[in-house]
Amino acid sequence: MFGQNHKLNDSSLYMMHDVVEGQLQNAEYLLEQCQPEDSIKIKQLQVQIANFKNELDSFEKDIEQQRTIMFQFSIEELYYMYGQYEHRFIGIEFHKHSDAAKIYGREIGGVIVYSRSEREELERIMSSDIIPRTNGIVKIDATSNYNLSKELHDQLINVGFISGDIYEISASNSQFHKSFKQPGIKEIPGTININVDLSGMDPYRMELMLFSERMKDKGILTENEWFKFCGYLLFYAKEPEKIEFIKNKIFDENGTKNKMVRFYELKVKLFHVKIDSAEIHEFFKLLKERTTERIEILRLEISKSTDKTLEVFAKEYPNIYETIETSATTFEEDTLEYLNTVTPIYWDFRSYLHIYLRHWEELNIEGHFTNKTKFQYTQKDIRRILEIAIQNLSTKINERLSMGKDFRVFGDKSLYFNGNFYCMRIEPNGRVDSFNPIESK
Repeated sequence: MFGQNHKLNDSSLYMMHDVVEGQLQNAEYLLEQCQPEDSIKIKQLQVQIANFKNELDSFEKDIEQQRTIMFQFSIEELYYMYGQYEHRFIGIEFHKHSDAAKIYGREIGGVIVYSRSEREELERIMSSDIIPRTNGIVKIDATSNYNLSKELHDQLINVGFISGDIYEISASNSQFHKSFKQPGIKEIPGTININVDLSGMDPYRMELMLFSERMKDKGILTENEWFKFCGYLLFYAKEPEKIEFIKNKIFDENGTKNKMVRFYELKVKLFHVKIDSAEIHEFFKLLKERTTERIEILRLEISKSTDKTLEVFAKEYPNIYETIETSATTFEEDTLEYLNTVTPIYWDFRSYLHIYLRHWEELNIEGHFTNKTKFQYTQKDIRRILEIAIQNLSTKINERLSMGKDFRVFGDKSLYFNGNFYCMRIEPNGRVDSFNPIESK
C-alpha cells in the first residue's frame, strides 16, 4: 500500500489499511455535503476516493494472494502452544477480510475445544517424528465479554473456523498444566477447601427450608424429596395433617401413612432425641427394609457384571462388600442439580452402585469390572465431577428431557474435563443412570 510491501506476519499489518479506510469514509462524507457549484472540490474528492479505493483493493488482493500460499497458524501449532493445556485462554485477531472476521468480528477470545478423536489424533501427531502444518478447523468456547449471540457462540463451538483465518494470538505467560493422559489421582482445578463448623446446626430444618424455597419458586421436588419434605413437616409443623396440599403425599387412599414419609419423620425425631422405644424399633425396622431392598439391587448388579453370586462375592471380596453394605444403609438419594434444569437431576442407590462399583479404583474386582475405566479422583470428588458434568451439559440435558427423552453423551461427543472424557446417561425423569470416564486410545 502506497509503495510499501506487506507480509502476513507484519506486527501492524492492518494499521495502514484501517487508516486509509477511515480517510475514504471521511472523503465520501465530504463529497455528499458538496453543493453543485463546488465543482473543484468535488473533483478533488473524487480523485482522492478513487486513489483510496485503488490502494485498498490492491492491498486486499495482495494479502489474499499471500493467504492462498501460506498461513501463520496450523491446528498442530495451536494444540502444541495452547490447546493441550487446561483452560488456557487465548485472544484471537482474525485477518481483516477472512471468512471468520466476517462472521464473528475481528476479535474473539476463549478456550480451544476438541472432540475426543481430535485430541487423541493431535496427541499422536505430537509424538511423531514429522509434524505437519494443517490449515484445519478450530473451535472455541468464547467468553461472554465479546457480545456474541447465542447462535454465534454455539457456531464457534460446533462449526468453528479455519486456523488460517487467524492473524495474531495473545496469551498470558502463566504456567499451565496438562491433564490429558496424566496418570494417578487428580484434584479438581480451582478447589478451595473451607473448614466450616456445623455443630449445633439442624440439617433437617435447613433441608426443609430449602425444599420450601424451591416450591415457592415453582421448583419441582423428586419423589424422595417429597418423602423427606412431608416427614420433616410432620415433626416441625403444627398440625401438619391439616396442610391440605400434602395430605395425599403423607397418606394413601386408606389413610395409611407412607412408610418412607414415616421413615424420615422418625429419622428427624431420632436426631432430636424425641423418640420413644417403640418408635426406635419402628425406625430400625424401616431402615432394615430399605437396606434389604438395596442389597437386592447389589445382587442384580453383581449378577449382570460377574459370574458370581452375591454370597460368593461377599466371601471373596469381604472388604469391598463391607464398604457397599455400609453404603446400602447410609446412602441418601440426592438431587445434584435443579436450578438450571427442567426437572431435578438426581442419583439414587442404583446410580451410586453402577458408578462406583464399576468405575472406582477402590472397588476394583475381577470379571467385567476389570475392563472398566476408572475415575482418577477420590470418592468424594467423583460426586463433584458428576455435578460439574451436569452443570456443563445442562442446556443439552434440558433439550432432551423437555421432550420426554433420555439424555446421552458418549463417544466423540463425550464431555471433556480436566484431561478426561466422560460419557453419561440421564433418564427422562432426571435420574442419573450411568456416568464414567472413557479410556484414551
